[in-house]
Amino acid sequence: MTDYQVAEYMELSLDGTSHAALLARPGSGVVFDSRRKRWIPETRQGDSEIPFDVIYRATFLARDELLATANKYRKKVKQPTLTLNTTHNWLEVQESVLAACTGLEQLAEKDKDMSGSLGRLKRAFRGLCRNAGVGQTAATVIPNDSFGFTSVLCGSLKVVFTGLRATGLYRQEVYRTLEGLPTQLRDLAANVDLYEWDEEVHILAAALYVASFRLLNHILLWFLKNTWATGVKLLLDPMGFTEKLRDFQAELKMASQSFGAHLTTLSRSTELETMQLQYMTAFAQTKITNQLEALVKFKDDIEEKQAQIEERERRGRVQVLENLHPLLNNIMNVLQQRAIGEGEFHGSMSAPDIDIDKLLTDFLYEPELIINDCASLVKKFEGKNHRVKYNINKISAYNSHPRLRAWLTYDEQSLILLNGRAEPRHDSEVSLFAAKMVQRLLVHYQTQIKEEHPESVVIPLVYFCGEHRDWKRDSNGNPEELAMSLLLQLVDRAHHFMDPTVLQDFYQKTTGGDITSICSTFDRLVRSLSRRVILVMVVDGLRYFAQPTERADNMKRLVSQLVQTYRKNPAATLKILFASPTRSDYLEELFNDDELLEMPRDVPEAGMESSQRLRL
Repeated sequence: MTDYQVAEYMELSLDGTSHAALLARPGSGVVFDSRRKRWIPETRQGDSEIPFDVIYRATFLARDELLATANKYRKKVKQPTLTLNTTHNWLEVQESVLAACTGLEQLAEKDKDMSGSLGRLKRAFRGLCRNAGVGQTAATVIPNDSFGFTSVLCGSLKVVFTGLRATGLYRQEVYRTLEGLPTQLRDLAANVDLYEWDEEVHILAAALYVASFRLLNHILLWFLKNTWATGVKLLLDPMGFTEKLRDFQAELKMASQSFGAHLTTLSRSTELETMQLQYMTAFAQTKITNQLEALVKFKDDIEEKQAQIEERERRGRVQVLENLHPLLNNIMNVLQQRAIGEGEFHGSMSAPDIDIDKLLTDFLYEPELIINDCASLVKKFEGKNHRVKYNINKISAYNSHPRLRAWLTYDEQSLILLNGRAEPRHDSEVSLFAAKMVQRLLVHYQTQIKEEHPESVVIPLVYFCGEHRDWKRDSNGNPEELAMSLLLQLVDRAHHFMDPTVLQDFYQKTTGGDITSICSTFDRLVRSLSRRVILVMVVDGLRYFAQPTERADNMKRLVSQLVQTYRKNPAATLKILFASPTRSDYLEELFNDDELLEMPRDVPEAGMESSQRLRL
């Protein structure tokens, strides 16, 4: 059927009369976009063009910086330099991946941790390069890639893989980063060319390009260092490269997720427009009864297609997590309200056949404990007569740190042991940041739980060890009570999403004061949660449970068992933050290197006394 024939079928409204908007002719308000094969409002034809130069300004700078770094390295290894006019494609990237991995296989045999990485690296980039080679990823974001972004990206990736063969330091860290890169770049797909007219697509794509360029630039800068200088750098700052690499990787993850979430929104909008067009076309072709049957069938087909449970759940989690970005921004007084996504919640369990209030009372649950601890920390900061000085820039650094933001907002399980590099006091900037974040999460939870069918729900579990330092006088000043508090918070806030049969065994299998028993129940309940649950656990002030030795040993047992639950990768999304103003070296062996986050020690002073009231 040709375009003009479709227009003829659109001339009648439902009551059989003519309507100007259905004529699909100039002046009717509706025109057919032959390039996109869609009916669109006529006003779009007069819309101003997208200001590419403005939107991609930061991308130009990141592109040029990456190109300059790549050329410095190519000169070092006596290879011809790259230019914006140099054409590179994804096939070349795949060839460089295979060449690099082939050259590194002998090294991999000596390094057991590296051998598996090579295979994963080749498989990941093989899929990316195959899809990108037919124009289904980054190159389609900008018409004809006139800014050279894709070419620079491909050329720089080639240089990175060349450098991998020449360097031995941090090779494993680079492998891990590159393994995830194809996943982030593949999110540029989803038929981006259909949404060229959407300015937000370009804004988010620009951010994704910047994150990609900065990540590759950091790797290449490391390759540029000679062996002697690198050795000195390792002695002075052994974690400098990996820490910054993980920061750039976190920024890339968040940019990729935001881009994908917006494409999902546009895709849903397109589906609704398509349904409307199908409805009007079917009405003109058939009688009312036949049209209704076709509509019902079409609707059923759409619902069947949309009933891919895991994809729907992923979209729901991403939407909720994306809404946590403004929640974090609110900590520094720049909160921007966003709507919580709609959607039916089919995954909740039936109400458990157990009296939850009685259970919580029997195990001495204190629901106000966390609320009071948060309020106490915030009050000390906002109080007019408080003598302690706070470094406002340090608090801002926590709030804006890419790895902390990705920990909370990126759709994946995440675990961090944070050394805040702050003053060793219980009301440090770390605890203040945690308290404000927890307050926002609790408000967010109360808002979501009132909805009849939440798409996904964020459930916070929190404990401030620094508020219960005196283990002799404070009954909450020990790891056993910490464990029980987390468990009872879980039951209180998440019992609607648990398997009732698991909850039935709570009395029989839970012994107060026994960390092993408490953690075993906690583990079973967490693993019974619906996959739509996002469980955010914050345990702050670890250093205050490091003394005496008995308390430190029990604390280590507790953290170890919580980490084991996390490692089991339950259906619910777990996000765990263990924080302390200073280093918790007695716990570090329980975590992987990429789960340790050490904040910079030197943050510029804000020059603001705590007595000066700052609204967080």
